[in-house]
Amino acid sequence: MPSTATKIQSALVIGGCGSLGHRTVEQLLKLEPTPQVAVFDIQTKINRIQDVNYYDVDITNKDQIYSALERSRPEVIFHTASPPAALSDLPLYMRVNVDGTRNLIECAKDLGVKAFVYTSSASVVHDSVSDMTDGDDSLPLLYLPDQTEIYSHSKAVADQLVLNANSTTPAGMLTSCIRPSMIFGEGDYVTGELVKRAAEGKYKWQIGDGKNECDWTFNENVIHAQFLAAEALLDARVHPPASDDMKVAGQGFLITNDEHISFWKFARLIGNAAGYATKEEDVRSMPKAIGILIAAISEWIVWIMSFGKQKSRINRVGIKFSCMTRTFHIEKAKRVLGYKPKVSLMEAIERSGKSFYRPQSKKNA
Repeated sequence: MPSTATKIQSALVIGGCGSLGHRTVEQLLKLEPTPQVAVFDIQTKINRIQDVNYYDVDITNKDQIYSALERSRPEVIFHTASPPAALSDLPLYMRVNVDGTRNLIECAKDLGVKAFVYTSSASVVHDSVSDMTDGDDSLPLLYLPDQTEIYSHSKAVADQLVLNANSTTPAGMLTSCIRPSMIFGEGDYVTGELVKRAAEGKYKWQIGDGKNECDWTFNENVIHAQFLAAEALLDARVHPPASDDMKVAGQGFLITNDEHISFWKFARLIGNAAGYATKEEDVRSMPKAIGILIAAISEWIVWIMSFGKQKSRINRVGIKFSCMTRTFHIEKAKRVLGYKPKVSLMEAIERSGKSFYRPQSKKNA
């Protein structure tokens, strides 16, 4: 986090009981001097921290937001809330990610919030189908039908809402979007799913030749970028940037760990760190077409057996992403935010995998 004294005096974390939001709260409390911290979440019974003010708030309910904001009165809002990306529920995504974000923006502007930082996604500039190598911040946001994933569509709509809400004067609310690529971390759901597959010996098979690279972002590095953006927005209220190309207000920034890695190597390293090692000599490759066929059959079997109430863990979307190349170039974040990953990819993998390590668990040879 920033080495100098923080400019953040009070902060509100939307979704602060979720994985990324909870970590954001933890890191806020490590800043010096320690800011006043509040949390909005639909339920605040889990991941609570002493000396933090918690409010049960449904962000799709504008009255609830306004009432809680009047009580918490933050200078900075960090918006990290979103339904999981693996669902197939466009109305839910639009209601929470879009309508909820719009409600937050309108209430925040009315009540004098100074800075609003939205955690978007790198997927908003990718069609989720084709390979992408070193995509950068010059790429436009993509929406349905050019965007094939409904989650990413909703995040792109919300992303643009946040940027459009940026004030044209420093006296108003300044906004920015952080667009991380594939967040992972200690105790994180995605990391846990990777470990689960390693424990089941699934990484002895890979789809394709395993050379497709992708970018991941350790959650502490995402939070570091959030804080840099917030600090820059607060500073811009007093010292506007000298040139447009150094503006943070009204801008989005792709964020990664700045180290490309093969998707399959990353997954196996996470499993190894958790104690479920996969020997390279045991790995066998399966053509992508066969993997998709197996996934399609699995989806239909699970759908039929559960009368449409359950979804297969093996699915075509997962197969598609495991074979895809998707890397990003983050020069803008480095130049404008001064962003540099605080935790290297290898250290982050080791820490994340070890957080799921269980000595008594059966290991895969």
